[in-house]
Amino acid sequence: MTTDAFNAEPLFDSHRHFQQMHRNQLFSDENQSVKTFVDNINQTVNGALEDYRYTKEFLQSKGRRNEATYNLFRSETEKFLLWSWLYAEKSIVTLKRRDLETYIDFVHKPPLNWISSYVYRRFEDINGYRQVNPDWRPFTIKIPKSQRLDDIDFNSKKRNYQCSQDAMKATFSVLNVFYDYLVTEDYAFGNAIASVKKDSPYLIKDASVIEVKRLSSLQWDYILESTQNLADADENHERTLFIIACLKTLYLRISELSERPVWSPVMGNFWTDKDKNHWFKVFGKGNKQRDVSVPDSFLPYLNRYRQYRGLSGYPLSSETDPLINKLKGFGGMTSRQLRRIVQQAFDNAFEKMTQEGFDHEAQTLKEATTHWLRHTGASMDISSRPLKHMADELGHASMGTTDRVYVQSDHLERAKSGKKRSIESN
Repeated sequence: MTTDAFNAEPLFDSHRHFQQMHRNQLFSDENQSVKTFVDNINQTVNGALEDYRYTKEFLQSKGRRNEATYNLFRSETEKFLLWSWLYAEKSIVTLKRRDLETYIDFVHKPPLNWISSYVYRRFEDINGYRQVNPDWRPFTIKIPKSQRLDDIDFNSKKRNYQCSQDAMKATFSVLNVFYDYLVTEDYAFGNAIASVKKDSPYLIKDASVIEVKRLSSLQWDYILESTQNLADADENHERTLFIIACLKTLYLRISELSERPVWSPVMGNFWTDKDKNHWFKVFGKGNKQRDVSVPDSFLPYLNRYRQYRGLSGYPLSSETDPLINKLKGFGGMTSRQLRRIVQQAFDNAFEKMTQEGFDHEAQTLKEATTHWLRHTGASMDISSRPLKHMADELGHASMGTTDRVYVQSDHLERAKSGKKRSIESN
């Protein structure tokens, strides 16, 4: 059978729907499509139902930390189960080393009908039930926002698709943790992932220069100025101005401003120490809290946002108002909602730059994401602050991470001296 013959269906729902299921419930009552799919597979692949059961329990364990962790482990284990059942036609606990090597080949170059150009939801709500979204695919090509491909170009992209180094590393990492869990639960008899990874031809030891995705000073100036103009013209854009100021100046991830099941950012997360230094409490990756210093330059943006919200003065630790307000309804905002707001600021700056003749800088801005604001703030400040301070502000576990990502001075000096090389002999 050809490698394009098997159509994949999603196995696990979003974090919210997954968490709503009873812990001992194998399939959701509102999502019977998954049960039907797995039951059909189980008729031809002995052990498929137990594979699903142990994977669900594994995701329940990992999903307790946060949604991002759940999404990563869900994506990798879901692809693995589908390949094992549809291609290898085996239970995951009967796969041999050679099977695992074949799977890594598959991930490196998946079949065309397993690839999409957009991240689609796995399921849709139809008449009170969760139904499979026919557009969903296990793999996604990341296409820059500045590009708009027609079908012919997209098919060419799919044929040239290869798994990135970061994605391949994630595959090995998740499968290694997954098999360790299955061994601990006495479901699998061993874990060969480490040895497969060691001999993999797809992992490259990279010593190349890291180019941080960030805004140029000109792009940031346009974003800030154009967003200020929006806020001056429409008070609802005070929220937009405050969000981009937080992300850039406090080096925040978009998730750290969003409402999550275990954390809701509130005004009381701003606080002042006994020496009258200002801080902001952040709940970040790995369920770790940190305090980010608040510079004096940020205070005017905080003050005007609070005035717009009908609040006065510096926040008190007892304030429980959501940090980012909804224009309608109650509570905080999700990461998806916040990204839309930031994108509006980027689009507005793009139009302004284009109008004033900065076409090249504007085109680059079209590729920007919310995370570029965090990188921009850190990159601009890294040369004027101690490395240890920056690592603590960013929430990095070690200064080595901060140094590797943001410190570019050695690379700049190397490039400068490299320009002096001559083709002719001296």
